[in-house]
Amino acid sequence: MIFKDPNKPKRPASAFFVFMEELWRQFKGEHPYNKSVAALGKTGGDKWKKLSDAEKSPYVEEERKRRWYIKKTWMLMRNK
Repeated sequence: MIFKDPNKPKRPASAFFVFMEELWRQFKGEHPYNKSVAALGKTGGDKWKKLSDAEKSPYVEEERKRRWYIKKTWMLMRNK
């Protein structure tokens, strides 16, 4: 049986999912009673494809920050 550490940090979100988190917050603010994730996923995917690399860069940078934080946290946990 493989033991999994319950305190292990989760994998960081990709740049696309960082973008989707922001889009979800905007969507919930505009439509508080609509909980359709499918519709948001479709429109979010289409919007992401249309973004230029320059427009995607803040999300890519946030992904890098999250990866660095997770890596640092994981290394600290392993060294205990």
